[in-house]
Amino acid sequence: MSTRSKATAAPKVKARPWWHKALVTLGKLALVTLCILLTYLIYLDSKVTRAFAGQKWQVPAQIYARSLELYPGKALSSLQLQAELEQLQYQRNPAMTAAGQYSVSRNHITIFRRAFTYIDGMEPEALFSVEFNSSGINRIRYRQQQEVNFARLEPQLIEHMLSPHQEDRELVRLEQVPGLLKEGLLLVEDRNFYHHRGVSPLSVLRALWANIIAGRTVQGGSTLTQQLAKNMYLSSDRTLLRKVNEAMIALILDYRFSKDHLLEAYLNEIFLGQNHATPVHGFGLGSRFYFAKPITELRPDEIALMIGLLKGPSYYDPRRYPERAMNRRDLVLRLMFEHHLLTGEQYQQALARPLQLVARGQYLNARFPAYLDAVKKELRQINFDQQLLSSGIKVFTFLDPKAQQQAEQTVTEQLLNKDEQLQAAMMVVNYQQAEIQALVGGRESGFAGFNRALDAKRQIGSIIKPVIYLEALNQPGRFSLASILQDQPLSLRSNNEDWQPQNFDKTFRGQVNLLTALTDSLNVPTVRLGLQLGMPAISDGLRKLGLNRRVNLHPAALLGAVELSPLEVSQLYQTLANDGVYQMLATVQAVTDQDGHRLYHRSGERYSRYPASSIYLLQHALIAATQTGTAKTLQYALPTTVFAGKTGTSSDYRDSWFSGFDQQTLVTVWLGRDDNKPIGLTGSNGALPLFIDYFKKQGAQSIIRYLPDQVQVQAFSVTSGTAVAESCANILLLPAISVEMQQQLTCDNSN
Repeated sequence: MSTRSKATAAPKVKARPWWHKALVTLGKLALVTLCILLTYLIYLDSKVTRAFAGQKWQVPAQIYARSLELYPGKALSSLQLQAELEQLQYQRNPAMTAAGQYSVSRNHITIFRRAFTYIDGMEPEALFSVEFNSSGINRIRYRQQQEVNFARLEPQLIEHMLSPHQEDRELVRLEQVPGLLKEGLLLVEDRNFYHHRGVSPLSVLRALWANIIAGRTVQGGSTLTQQLAKNMYLSSDRTLLRKVNEAMIALILDYRFSKDHLLEAYLNEIFLGQNHATPVHGFGLGSRFYFAKPITELRPDEIALMIGLLKGPSYYDPRRYPERAMNRRDLVLRLMFEHHLLTGEQYQQALARPLQLVARGQYLNARFPAYLDAVKKELRQINFDQQLLSSGIKVFTFLDPKAQQQAEQTVTEQLLNKDEQLQAAMMVVNYQQAEIQALVGGRESGFAGFNRALDAKRQIGSIIKPVIYLEALNQPGRFSLASILQDQPLSLRSNNEDWQPQNFDKTFRGQVNLLTALTDSLNVPTVRLGLQLGMPAISDGLRKLGLNRRVNLHPAALLGAVELSPLEVSQLYQTLANDGVYQMLATVQAVTDQDGHRLYHRSGERYSRYPASSIYLLQHALIAATQTGTAKTLQYALPTTVFAGKTGTSSDYRDSWFSGFDQQTLVTVWLGRDDNKPIGLTGSNGALPLFIDYFKKQGAQSIIRYLPDQVQVQAFSVTSGTAVAESCANILLLPAISVEMQQQLTCDNSN
């Protein structure tokens, strides 16, 4: 029997339903999406965490004036101290309930000083009284009636130094923020801040429902963390993608950082208004911008206003729309009261207060563009890393706001009725410490522009003469104040031209002594003396006095045909005034980081360039110039004060100069036109009146000088200039370097 093989039929595969394929596809898409999302989250996490943990913002450098030092014996009146306190935005309050307040009695001012970090460390809050007498400060007492010899006020903030595209901001730490501000902010913006994880679904749903009911956007569901994420990392575009990114960044921030860290960042980041073209970010700067006070001194009504502004700083701008801002402020106050953040009395007091805003930009006590030019130039020379300049460093300067304002006022008033093209520059220097206290760069001092004090190189005229005479007096065996100089016609070559120098009055005196030649600013004897010394000696004299660049000297330069800036002239005269000790003029005292760690401190290197004996003789002549010489107007204007100084007039009356000093302050004044056309003014009737006006208003201290060891009063023959016995006739008694005098003196036969 044959067998037949039978093929086994394959079972028929049943087709999977369509939905199964869809699920598989969706699963794959979900997996791919999840991978992409996870990759993006990892990337986002790395980017956000790194940026948030590091330096979050470019913070402008804060530039401060000097700190006002108070001590018994200081020549400071009660009114002057009150003016300083007003500049610092201290409030007059007899109750003295908090820092930033002061009270006044008949001869006392009591100050509740703010805490501040200065160059040498932290200064805590302090309550002390200053007692005055007719000459100034009599004594200083602290709260416990402890008498002290020294106290000081915090320095005035004068500028936020912004780089291009840099936002203005003043960083505050969370512990510096008033409790009412923190609690009020969370009450209005995010009540569950300390409980959610960066995103609040319930808030989103609640806001969505409210917006649907209203038919428009009336409520936002973003948490404070989401607002922070949007402000720091995203644009303001109202798109779904932006909202998703915002939520993810908020989740990352909340996971990576503490709530306090996030709240502090929000307080420093949030936008609160516009200062012209510059946005105002953070409550620290907002407090300055609207109220010109630190955040620690805000009242409940001021806190409520700033919290209210968060809803729309432009819409509720209190300067443009005060009624809107007031209504918004009052709403926030009501919420604070209803949630027991304010008592009934506090609530009513806050409601009753009007909007008390300072003028836009007044949070910077004053703007001094010319002085700040010098500060910025000096910072460049210090060669700070650019990153440091945008990290919120504090720059402490020598600016004296009172001196600066007085100098600006002097220039404005004295040039008021003068030619509109007439320009000015003025420098005020503490010459003993080489500190630039004030600087005016033009007649319109409040506007930035060409800084003539720093950059205008102009012929200095007779301002150069003390350099020449000092070089002579520094050779005591050869010259003295009584040395005879010829005042007779002179002809020579200068700059390849025939030159015949003339005295100002076009007359010749035959011969004069060295003292008279300088005090009366005689040209011909000066040229003869300079030629006798030699041009290399004059060049060396300029270098020793502080000129740090080479200038081309020729005979005409002996009468000031050399171009220097007011800053360079001030540097020369600083050494002359400071008994021959040179110290580079400076505006910057120190620089610290935000935490007060010192990054730079002025070294204050000093160099003795001339012996005190030679300088004493020259100063004697410069004092005489202000009493009987070309600057004798000073004697009539301020008869009880002893000054020293020198006038200067360039050829054809193109420049008018005066540089002079009292016991501690050097002032240099220049007048001229930018186009170098004649102004018709000498040093005596042009620059000198500004010098006089400044010291009349600012006050002055007579120069007090003591004979150096090597100097004694000596008799000299009027006719020959030689040292003679005091019993002789026709003599001059003048200071002289004693080691060079003859031991046994007789009378000059020519007497």
